[in-house]
Amino acid sequence: MFLVVAVFNEYNLKDVLGDLFTNHIEGVTVSNVVGKGSYGVKEADDQSVDLFDKVKLEIVVSNSKTRAVAMECIRANCQDLGRGAGKMWWLNVGGVERIRTGEQDEDALTTQIDKKIKNIPMQNTTHIDTPCS
Repeated sequence: MFLVVAVFNEYNLKDVLGDLFTNHIEGVTVSNVVGKGSYGVKEADDQSVDLFDKVKLEIVVSNSKTRAVAMECIRANCQDLGRGAGKMWWLNVGGVERIRTGEQDEDALTTQIDKKIKNIPMQNTTHIDTPCS
């Protein structure tokens, strides 16, 4: 199992998520971050450097094939020839557990689509439906 992490421009996020979901890769975490790439603390002309708004995407995937698909989804939607397109990296994951069901490792990473489980409509209750004390 792998943790794929990518930092890229926010305007690419919608396309990346759409491509991931098309490939049945779900369970993503998105955070707003700021940072500066590989040009250090000062630019070449000794001007101070601005930090740029980016998004950080984290995905845990079950195998190297899925990792390659996830990385291609990110690469295909974020790659350009200008500076600041972003970075991505991956780490080995020792284990995963789905808190709701207790499923572990690859079972915890499969989606409802993969398991052919239908969505169950939740019944919402309001203060009108429930007696108050």
